[in-house]
Amino acid sequence: MSAADALMRASGAAFRQGMRGLPGAVSVVAANGADGAPLGLTATAVTSLSADPPSLLVCVNRSSSIASTLVVGAHFSVNLLSADQQEVAQAFGGQRVAKGVARFAFGGWFRSERDVPLLGGANVSFECVVAQVSDWSTHHIVIGEVIDVRFAHPMNAPLLYHDGHYRTMG
Repeated sequence: MSAADALMRASGAAFRQGMRGLPGAVSVVAANGADGAPLGLTATAVTSLSADPPSLLVCVNRSSSIASTLVVGAHFSVNLLSADQQEVAQAFGGQRVAKGVARFAFGGWFRSERDVPLLGGANVSFECVVAQVSDWSTHHIVIGEVIDVRFAHPMNAPLLYHDGHYRTMG
């Protein structure tokens, strides 16, 4: 260990600080609430799970407004943001005053054939059905089976999150 290195005992704060060093693609996860109104949040805890069947994994804090809607059989979307959609990420990440349905004023949202909210201009939008939900501490681990995939043409540079800031590649 060099003199510049720091050792921190494992704690929630140390873990969060360490994870700030892991760049992540920024996504907005969206679904319909019990009343049919759209709900969503910004997420970086999204990853591919399997190509057969096509599926992905999303980790969602159980205290978030969307968490109770992500039950087995429910439909939702994962929208991978492009570099020019930072305002959307901020609206859904809580950095802006917008709450609830007002967040959907940011970006060009539309509804799929299954009435799932999708973000126009996103690099990729995955429309999913919840296949399984597991709990770990404060989070739901949601496995979504991908039904449809929509791509932007051309695809733009992705929006990334690293060390507490939005960034782009290049």
